[in-house]
Amino acid sequence: MFGKKTKDEDIDGIEIISRTEPMMCGGTDAYRDTKAPKEIVSKDMILFDVTSSFSTIALPPQYDLRDRLWYISAHAIRGEEGTFVYHAKTTENRGPVKTSLAFIRKNVMPDLTDLVNETGLARNNGFHSETHGLPENFGGSVLVKYASGEKISISNNQGPVIGYDAALKIDALFGSFMKEEKIPLRDLSGLREIRFAEERKDGYVRAALALNPDGTGTNRKKSRYGTNEYESEKPVDAETVSKIKKTIESCCMLAWAGLPERDYKNFTDKSMTFVFDDEETVTIKDNRAIPYSIGNGFFNIELEMSTKH
Repeated sequence: MFGKKTKDEDIDGIEIISRTEPMMCGGTDAYRDTKAPKEIVSKDMILFDVTSSFSTIALPPQYDLRDRLWYISAHAIRGEEGTFVYHAKTTENRGPVKTSLAFIRKNVMPDLTDLVNETGLARNNGFHSETHGLPENFGGSVLVKYASGEKISISNNQGPVIGYDAALKIDALFGSFMKEEKIPLRDLSGLREIRFAEERKDGYVRAALALNPDGTGTNRKKSRYGTNEYESEKPVDAETVSKIKKTIESCCMLAWAGLPERDYKNFTDKSMTFVFDDEETVTIKDNRAIPYSIGNGFFNIELEMSTKH
């Protein structure tokens, strides 16, 4: 992963802290980007994404242990019309994850910019560590991006990547975001059709799920792999259609259209279009910069339309 650099070498600002040998079972790969800024100049934040576990630390008695945080994940990204915010946490040891998701009118990025500065979140910027063989991720990751190109990037699967006090502030702030005015999304009672398209260099998959008045659906699919083309048509039961609609709602998928793309590129171009009975259409892509657990909603619908039917 790090080539043939020795532990003390610093090439392109990357300082190797530890490195496992090839085929080694266990061990830790760790490095530090010495060029990563410890102070951020920009005030124009475009992405805030912090996840951390606190299951490996013991808290001193001054904290209220009745509602202690065992895990927190907070994500905010500014779109064309509003802010997409995600807040998940666990307040019981190995208890359920409580999740909230909203598309709100308020621009929360100034608040998060202040929080980053107040908590010194950039002090460990550029540090990344992965210990192999752990049964679960006992740490987390930080990714904060700014319009200037500056960013804060930290990861460690051994222990918390932020301080507990910072986690409490993030928890309180995102709790307040969920109370802000929400941007109403289109009601799905008028949804008439869902279209999925995957374009590849060697072919394509295109499917259209027509929703019937009785709650069932009809899925028509065309695909080409190399020189071979296929067509199919299958019925979709009402339970599956209902699950698809719940996925669209629970993942706020109609809000994805104006969100920025993630950094890494896909090998294929995938899109999904929702067609309503008044001919309004909303088209989204699967490459939006949103949490994996939310983005997976796209894949679940794609699976129903392009593989199962």
